[in-house]
Amino acid sequence: MLMIKEEKLFSAIHIAGTAMAIAFTMVMAVVYYIKLAPIYPEVNRMRTVYFNSLIIELQQNGEAKGRVRNMYSEKALEEWFLPCKNYEYCAPTSLAGGTGEVRANCKEYVIKGKDDLIEVIANYTNADFFKIYKYDFLEGRPLTKQDVENKEKVCVISDDLAEKYFGKGVKTVGKMINIEELGTRRVVGVVRCANRLTPDSYAQIFYPYTHHKTAWKGKPYAGLYSIVLTVKDNKQLQALKQELNELSARITQSGVMNYDGAGDDVKQVVRLTRMMETHPMHTLRNASSDDSFEDISNWQVIMHFAGILFILLFVPALNLCGIVAGRMERRTAEMGVRKSFGARRRTLLGQVIKENLVLTSIGGIIGLLAAWFAIYVMRTDILGMFFDNSIIGASPVVSGEMLFAPLLFVGAFIAVLVLNLLSALIPAWLSLRKPIVESMMEKR
Repeated sequence: MLMIKEEKLFSAIHIAGTAMAIAFTMVMAVVYYIKLAPIYPEVNRMRTVYFNSLIIELQQNGEAKGRVRNMYSEKALEEWFLPCKNYEYCAPTSLAGGTGEVRANCKEYVIKGKDDLIEVIANYTNADFFKIYKYDFLEGRPLTKQDVENKEKVCVISDDLAEKYFGKGVKTVGKMINIEELGTRRVVGVVRCANRLTPDSYAQIFYPYTHHKTAWKGKPYAGLYSIVLTVKDNKQLQALKQELNELSARITQSGVMNYDGAGDDVKQVVRLTRMMETHPMHTLRNASSDDSFEDISNWQVIMHFAGILFILLFVPALNLCGIVAGRMERRTAEMGVRKSFGARRRTLLGQVIKENLVLTSIGGIIGLLAAWFAIYVMRTDILGMFFDNSIIGASPVVSGEMLFAPLLFVGAFIAVLVLNLLSALIPAWLSLRKPIVESMMEKR
């Protein structure tokens, strides 16, 4: 604290620079924590795998002539994915499926009264979906395998829809809910609604997928579903990939993917694993709005985001480095005197870094508070840059789970340490390398 009082201008500039750097870094950290961390109900994110698109590569005389991309139908799910051996749980989903976007076919209307329609996000899925995504059931139960196989006219709804439709505090299980164009469905369960910022799981009503035929005419394996599943570990993930590659070869050989317009001399090669992504990589890859990340490797995607983080910390550190260097020049004579009395270079270097760490820590705390304040006050504008505006709504809810996670505090602490070392270590080291006589003769 004595150092802050003696050099008020230097301390103020250092703290302000650190606060800005940490604030910008932590805003990015919070956004990607929301996207990547195990947040309700997406607690299995690290083991979740998405299949968003069925890719058909068109080849003529061994050369690529383009490709066809479609989503999956229920036939593709039942004949290709469900029979696989290397997964834990497997479900179709008409939700975002790792893309972070709202699909038009997910929007439906619940009929409360003659002129009272409630717009909802609906998902057609199976029983495994509720094992992949761990919803809290406030009433009743999830969909079952029997519900799906028997095409039962049942549904699971969210607590916010239950309150809007039936009223607050009303027991909902067993009651009927009227859906436009589908008719009535019996409610078998009520879940605590997911957050709009977790679009892979955010829905207000869930039906058995067998209610909904999505296969295209003439293209029985193309429909409106993504496939989402979980694996136990990386070993099972690689086994699944191998299994699906072998399946792709058999499908290609069978010739069932006979799309119109391809031509008789064009070979249609099925690539089931071409768009196979784990949740972290899929989220990072979909951060680009123009598909520029689609055809690059996972390592290149990781290096892109590592580069952004480095720039967020390095540029402010470079400015602070100049300020610290100027301060060290003024203290050169002092350091020379202390070295003449036997102070070791390592001791002096440690002191400078500790002094700098105090200022950096104060700036880091201010920056962390500023980041939280900005995300809360300007959450629509900030989150709108990273999430699909059609799903986050006019005033997105950022829960405490998303802001005050231990991992974010650890990340902030690491960012402060990195910024401290980048800004203080180099100028202090260069200054302390000067000979004692030269240091003592420096003008103060």
